[in-house]
Amino acid sequence: MPLPLPATARPLPARLWLGACALLLLAAALPAEAARLALVVGNDRYQHVTPLRNARNDAQSLAQELQAAGFQVTTVLDGTREQMHDQIDGFLRRIEKGDEVVFFFSGHGSQPPQLGPYLLPVDIKVTGERAIQRDGLSLEQLVDDLNQRARFSLIIVDACRDDPFRATTAGRSLPPGSSLSRIEPPKGSMIIMAASKGQQALDRLGDSDPVPNGLFTRELIKQMRNVGVSAAEMLKRVRSSVETKASAVNHQQRPSLVDESSTDFFFYPPKPGSAVATPGPVQPATLPAAALAPAAQPVPRQGGTPEAAAPAPAPATPANALQAEFELWDRAANSKRREDYEAYLRAYPKGRYAERVREALKQLP
Repeated sequence: MPLPLPATARPLPARLWLGACALLLLAAALPAEAARLALVVGNDRYQHVTPLRNARNDAQSLAQELQAAGFQVTTVLDGTREQMHDQIDGFLRRIEKGDEVVFFFSGHGSQPPQLGPYLLPVDIKVTGERAIQRDGLSLEQLVDDLNQRARFSLIIVDACRDDPFRATTAGRSLPPGSSLSRIEPPKGSMIIMAASKGQQALDRLGDSDPVPNGLFTRELIKQMRNVGVSAAEMLKRVRSSVETKASAVNHQQRPSLVDESSTDFFFYPPKPGSAVATPGPVQPATLPAAALAPAAQPVPRQGGTPEAAAPAPAPATPANALQAEFELWDRAANSKRREDYEAYLRAYPKGRYAERVREALKQLP
């Protein structure tokens, strides 16, 4: 006669088994948490056409910002044909449904007659349309490939859209080639190009411009840091700012934006319960000590009647705190001085740029 099972080893009732199985099936059916993935390409050292000055800087700067915003970033600098196509193929294989994807290209672009726009590797030889079609990266194909996999895809192209036969000293153009035209992305995609058709995307605002980024990218980085601003609103601000600053140096550059996204996307989402920002951009702000002090109390006047005190300083907000971190990082990244890097680490030992600051400090004497 078999011994009775101890209470702890007795079989579960059938209804509990069914419930447990249902929970396991439900867990298996739930989608994995969406990933944020980015592929960033910056091509300066063109071997057979005019080299550029700031495309690599733009790519590296944007890669840092995307990492700070929570993206897993793959960076390609001075990519050859083989490298660019290999990296694109590997990047597409990692994308799953529900992911949010950013693709950024800074370098030369071209669009021969009767063809779509192409992004060009550093080893391209522009001997004709077939060379561009064979060796370039088709922007239209890339947009389609991304859209088939990601929930949302943002494509950013910082390249010329003028006639590259025309001589240029400050733009991203090709000696022989053509212009990038507007393309119609599928639903779920958003595309911004650094300039409208027939325009150059400025590499700099003049020979004495000390900023190591092109006009479009420097404005893009500034605006994408704003908390609670959707990508659609952010890119509108980029377009307006670029157009204004280019006009100040007698140049026409108006970024082209095509928005077919079906949902809001944020680099820095609004905090729960807060409204999505739609007014002007958040102004950079430090956090003075007074901002953390309690509100002032009414001061009694003679006779005992309270007199209204001066308004209390605005409380510290997540947006202001983030802007303060950005300010310290920018100061260190621009000066490259040890004291500025160390000031960042003292304030943000686990900050968004802490790892890069530590790497920079190791390189200093």
